[in-house]
Amino acid sequence: MNFFDRLGGVLFGTAPAPVRNHTIDEIEERARKANQSSVFGALTFGGGSTYTQEKSLKLSAVYCAVEMISNGIAQLPFEPYTLDDDGYKTKMIKHPLWHILNCQPNQRMTRHTFIKTLVTSVLLTGNGYAYIERDESGKIVKGLHYIPTSYVTIVPPSRLDEPIKYQVVGLNGVIPHTDMIHILNYSQDGVIGISTIQHAAMTLGLAMDSEQHAANFFQSGAAVSGIISVDAALTDKQKRDIKSSWQQAFGSHHGGQTNGVAVLEGSMNYSPISINPTDAQLLESRQFNIPEIARFFLISPTKLFDFSHANYNTLEATNLSFLTDTLQPMMNKFEMEFERKLFAVNEHANREIRFDVSALLRTDKAGLANYYRTLWNLGAMTTNEVRKSEGLPKIENGDEAFVPVNLQTLSKAVVADPNMSGQVVKDALNDEIPPVENDNTQTDEPAQTEQ
Repeated sequence: MNFFDRLGGVLFGTAPAPVRNHTIDEIEERARKANQSSVFGALTFGGGSTYTQEKSLKLSAVYCAVEMISNGIAQLPFEPYTLDDDGYKTKMIKHPLWHILNCQPNQRMTRHTFIKTLVTSVLLTGNGYAYIERDESGKIVKGLHYIPTSYVTIVPPSRLDEPIKYQVVGLNGVIPHTDMIHILNYSQDGVIGISTIQHAAMTLGLAMDSEQHAANFFQSGAAVSGIISVDAALTDKQKRDIKSSWQQAFGSHHGGQTNGVAVLEGSMNYSPISINPTDAQLLESRQFNIPEIARFFLISPTKLFDFSHANYNTLEATNLSFLTDTLQPMMNKFEMEFERKLFAVNEHANREIRFDVSALLRTDKAGLANYYRTLWNLGAMTTNEVRKSEGLPKIENGDEAFVPVNLQTLSKAVVADPNMSGQVVKDALNDEIPPVENDNTQTDEPAQTEQ
């Protein structure tokens, strides 16, 4: 059984129990202690956060933020380029990496699913891992395989000048850093990433408590509590019986009606203690949770569908901010990590991998038309290049570049001798002017200016 078969067995639970030797046990123990005590200086949290990935996603703001960021990046083409000596790029369409990065990284995932899963892992666990499958020579990449963070342990080096290694649960041996894509979220040491939800534990706790309080408030029929008073002295047992009888009839926890008519005996009176949710700032606190969570994910609240303070100008600026402040830093991490791991060291000078952000303009037809018009007017794109970008067939004579002709260089617009008024155009454009046919006698001598 080769490494890839064992890796698949670990991910899907079909691999036999691994036989570990003493060396691997020592490595695992060192890695476990490193991750727990934060050898590299990663943040440690007092009692540890209880906010798991599943629990955090129950908050609509967290779910929306993760979906927005992961989908925003996953929809963009991820393309390898080659650079010539002058720095001009050419897409490596026939390279094996093109199919892996833009179609199918592995047999189980499309490009979109793979990138989306990796980004989600980075946001919610702090680290995103993908094993690089290579051919027998070790030069050609055959596939990229996502590995859940909980299966991976970082093996610390014995010296600072050594690279780190990785241990995958259920696999013997260690994986060198050259065979593992590792995308980090926030990190204090550049080795171990820290999830966003760990930093936002207090805010998420407040948000979760607000949601729970709102649920309890409405489950109780929007009437928080009340007081039953009796004009007589009651024993403890009588008090418990009255309370139990009331809860059984009207308490939602016991299958009773949340609203109804109460029947009281004797001199008993019921005084409700009602509270307005606005006065209790219940709605305000729930609304306040959205911008708080948005700050941790570096995303605008309007992207989380909070339009309470939005207008047209805000939405336009938000779309630009979403690209530059939210998506671009994450995309840069992907580009640099994939470049240094998928290409050999001697290829780094003329190879690169980039996201095509122009895909974000697909839904903005006005902005896309202006983008193409500007490049076409500059001669940077031809008509057929625009049509190819839009999936249209090429047309005849569409490969010619056009530029405006109503401009000229400064050297041709300035006349050195102002006295040569009859030959300004001739001297400026360095071209002959045919003589004008008329009844007046023409002379080749330039007109003299009176002194």
